[in-house]
Amino acid sequence: EEFRAHQMIHCLYIFNRNGACLCYEEWNRRKLEMSRAEDQKLVFGLLFSMKAFVTKISPRNLGNRSETFQNFKTSHYKLHYFETASGLRFVMMTDPNSGDLRENLKYIFRELYVNLVMKNPTYKPGDPIQSDVFSQKLQQYVRSLP
Repeated sequence: EEFRAHQMIHCLYIFNRNGACLCYEEWNRRKLEMSRAEDQKLVFGLLFSMKAFVTKISPRNLGNRSETFQNFKTSHYKLHYFETASGLRFVMMTDPNSGDLRENLKYIFRELYVNLVMKNPTYKPGDPIQSDVFSQKLQQYVRSLP
């Protein structure tokens, strides 16, 4: 029962505004047939293209660009998306039947990233996240999800 979230959540990416992957964690994901760097470039490219597409077809001016889309679903996975005002992008891939996890991504940003990464005096913004405490708290949080 403790690992139910592992069955639902496949992986999490945190990208900076320039597309560099600052953090990648995986739980229940089949083996990739490409390098991790290629995977990260593809996911960021997908986000970039989706935002551009959604903005272009929107019937109204979206104003706040971070609200362009929140998730999309295929037959194999669901991608959940949250972008901060500073351009950080939190992406979680889950089982296609999972509910909306946008609030969970906001929690990861607000409670874990801000408190354990940004407030860490040794962290330089834009560098990959190498905090064991952040990783441990993230693992605990994901395991706690219903």
